[in-house]
Amino acid sequence: MTTFVRVGADQLARCHRAAREEGLAPALTVLRALVLPGLLPCGPGGHAVVPQEVAAGANRVWLDGVTVDRSADEESTVDSIDLPGGTVVLLRHGIGSRGADVHAEQRASWQLGLVWLRLGLSEALRETCMRYLNGRRTGSTTLLQQQMVKSTVADGLIEHLEVRAVLTGVDAGDLPEVILAHLHARITAADRWLVNLLGASGYLTGGPGQAAHVSELVAEAYLRAES
Repeated sequence: MTTFVRVGADQLARCHRAAREEGLAPALTVLRALVLPGLLPCGPGGHAVVPQEVAAGANRVWLDGVTVDRSADEESTVDSIDLPGGTVVLLRHGIGSRGADVHAEQRASWQLGLVWLRLGLSEALRETCMRYLNGRRTGSTTLLQQQMVKSTVADGLIEHLEVRAVLTGVDAGDLPEVILAHLHARITAADRWLVNLLGASGYLTGGPGQAAHVSELVAEAYLRAES
C-alpha cells in the first residue's frame, strides 16, 4: 500500500514556477516528486506524458489513482520530444489488472498540479510572444504596438489572470473536475491565440508552438472524459 502525504497549495504552486522558468520536463519532475514519487503517472486511458528520466526509472505505474507493477509487455512508446528544459516521452500503458490502492486525494493533487503547471507554461509563452513582437518592426512601430496584436496579447493575459485567481489558495479536492477541465480549456485557448502571433516561428520543432502542443496533450492524457 502506497503512503500518501497531503500536498498543499503552496507546494503545488512550485510546479507553476518550474514550468514558467525552466520548462515542461522540470515542472513534471517537481509535480511527480511531490505527488507520485517513484511512480509512472498515467491517465485514465493509460496515456502518460513524462520526462525521459521518469520514463526510464519508474518500476510501478499509477493508473489514475491505482498502482500496478510496470510491464514492458503492456507498454508502448508513442513519441519522444525534445523541448526546452528536457525531453518528454509519450507512453501508452495497457489497462490490465489493477491494484486496490486508490487515493482520491492523491489524484486530486495531481490534477490540480497539472493546471498550475500548464498555467506557468502558458505565461512563459506570453512572455516569449511579447519579446518577439517587441523586436519586430512594421513601419515606424513594433508589431506589439499594433491594435489587434495588443488585443490578442491582452486576451491571453486576462485568461491567465482569471485562471490564477481561481487557483490561488485552493487545496487539492476543493475544485470539482469539471472546473479543472474548464481551466485547462482556457489555458489551451490562450496558448493557441499566442502561438498564432509568432507566425511561422511558432511552429518550428522544439519551439514555442510544439511546447504548447505538448502542454495540450498533458491535459488530454490526464483528464477524465465527461460522463
